[in-house]
Amino acid sequence: MKKLKPGIKIYSDKQNGSLQINSGVIHHLEQAPNELIFKSQKFIQQYEPEAYLPKRDWRPLKAEEYNILKGDHLNKKNFNSVFIGELPDPLKVLFDKLNLETAQSQDEVFEKFKNNHELVNDINVKVNEFIESISLGPYKFMSLATNYANSEIVSLDKRKLPAGYTINDLRFIGVHKDSSQNMSLHTAHRFGNRITFNLGKESRYLLLINLTMLQVYHMIKKEIDIKEHNINNKNITSYFMQLFPDYPMLKIEQKPYHYYIAPTDNCFHDGSTFGSTSLDIVMTYLGKFLI
Repeated sequence: MKKLKPGIKIYSDKQNGSLQINSGVIHHLEQAPNELIFKSQKFIQQYEPEAYLPKRDWRPLKAEEYNILKGDHLNKKNFNSVFIGELPDPLKVLFDKLNLETAQSQDEVFEKFKNNHELVNDINVKVNEFIESISLGPYKFMSLATNYANSEIVSLDKRKLPAGYTINDLRFIGVHKDSSQNMSLHTAHRFGNRITFNLGKESRYLLLINLTMLQVYHMIKKEIDIKEHNINNKNITSYFMQLFPDYPMLKIEQKPYHYYIAPTDNCFHDGSTFGSTSLDIVMTYLGKFLI
């Protein structure tokens, strides 16, 4: 296993959930398949051809590892920090009134928002108050979405799916970085971060490699000819996973009604609901957030 490098810092505490580490990533074909849960039915999780997954040898951090990762408020920027925290109590009370825990599908979640106009307006007011208190500038709503229970990773590209697709058509992306339009590896740090609320009834997890894209770029540069291989924003994930499969990943717990803030354009990551039995529900905003 590669030794952790100082990089992206984690701002959390024991009350905000557990933090674990593993020994790296593995190609999805080299690991026993996982079973998704959808409405009490189980389906084998399938992946895109080049998908890499976190190894399952999670363990608590050693003291020296935690000291490398823990936030110290030195050089703290939106592009090199991850924050885990709890939503304000008034906002939790409002979300409780939506009874999202009874929803069994994304459509049912959407219906609860559509059928409670006054309550949703109140939620929007409180959400905006909260986000404005931690925002460095303009922000925008990205999505209200759901993920399957017991999903080893949650990200997939539904744009590739056929009309009338079923759960068996899904192909999950694997550990990845997000990519905004006109982004390069040298400008990824300028694209802000995201805040994601866990509105489900069980913990979910942020999976993360604590390296920025510039750190990754320079690690790859020491191994291969950057120009010859045309390392860019689109292919850097594949190259890193092949060259450094034993660089550890982090697994950060996000409890119900907790949020994470992470620079997902500037690091390798994914979400996970591994071990859960209920629908995962998340609300996400994009901006430049700092606590």
